[in-house]
Amino acid sequence: MAELSVSELSEVGTDSLKVSRFLAAQDPLALLAQELGVKFRLYRDEWERARTFQSLPPFPLHVDYEIQLKCDLRCPICPNGLAQKGHKGQKEPLALKKDAVIALLKEGTAQGQRSMGFGGLWEPLTYAELPEIVAVGRELGIVDAMLNTNGQLLDRAKSLELVKAGLTRLMVSVDAATAKTYAIARPGGDFGLLESNILGFLAAREELGRKLPILRLSFCVTRLNEGELGRFLAKWEKKVDFFSVQSYGRFDPKAPALFPKNGPFPAPGGRCAQPQKRLLVRHDGTTTPCCDLSGLSLTLGDVKTESLTEIWAGARIQKIRAALAGPKASWPKACQACQAKYG
Repeated sequence: MAELSVSELSEVGTDSLKVSRFLAAQDPLALLAQELGVKFRLYRDEWERARTFQSLPPFPLHVDYEIQLKCDLRCPICPNGLAQKGHKGQKEPLALKKDAVIALLKEGTAQGQRSMGFGGLWEPLTYAELPEIVAVGRELGIVDAMLNTNGQLLDRAKSLELVKAGLTRLMVSVDAATAKTYAIARPGGDFGLLESNILGFLAAREELGRKLPILRLSFCVTRLNEGELGRFLAKWEKKVDFFSVQSYGRFDPKAPALFPKNGPFPAPGGRCAQPQKRLLVRHDGTTTPCCDLSGLSLTLGDVKTESLTEIWAGARIQKIRAALAGPKASWPKACQACQAKYG
């Protein structure tokens, strides 16, 4: 795709399923290895063995936490009904308490967990105690701590908190190069505020003399924004550490209006390795084997009644792993639909 040809950027990293392309002047994993040292290298070696089905770790190497079900935007690419409708009339979001998350981190780091993220159907910066959770996780032995955000709440104070807490990767979803497109792609957001917050984060990181967290900007290609990808990359390439250019997957096959006219990637394919290396803990305590929103129906267990160790070794996830090792017709319906939605 011509728009990916930006002066100093090249493709870095690996996406087995071909739904994302990572672009940078320098490999972001090399940047992390320089800063985090041998523990990071050992963790990534384990990750690669799990990703290529050479081994199954005794505990997920990475756990995502959807600590609460709350978002400040109403993005059309998000299948979450709460995100679409806002939170009018909802006094308190559904949420895991901080102590419950820390208990999960204690279990995980004792069993071999080396990475954590904050994903699912929520905006992490709406959770006031998030920097504290990041700091506790790092103290317990988490090597790689990452956060996905829309950036609207990433003010100077929050940036300083996250850098000091030991966050290693900050990933901001932008999806536009102009205010006009951003208003359509990210309803409820302020494009000028987002740009100011991104630059403010970079200033805060420099002020503290840190190279971490590395900063990734993301662009999910849709019918709304596909003409701005080149401008987006050119605008930020000298400022941020790397980019993720993502393929939009239609969640409602009856409403394909957001699907880009010119898909940025070949059709996805291949065996999914997510159940080999990660789990997602949702706001209500249920767990899934997948960070893709299509996999939210694949409930494995509930941390209110089971440990993550038990869930990771449980019959439900073993059945999914076995199915994914076979022909596509044997895969769970959610997994078949996941790859189909990009075509």
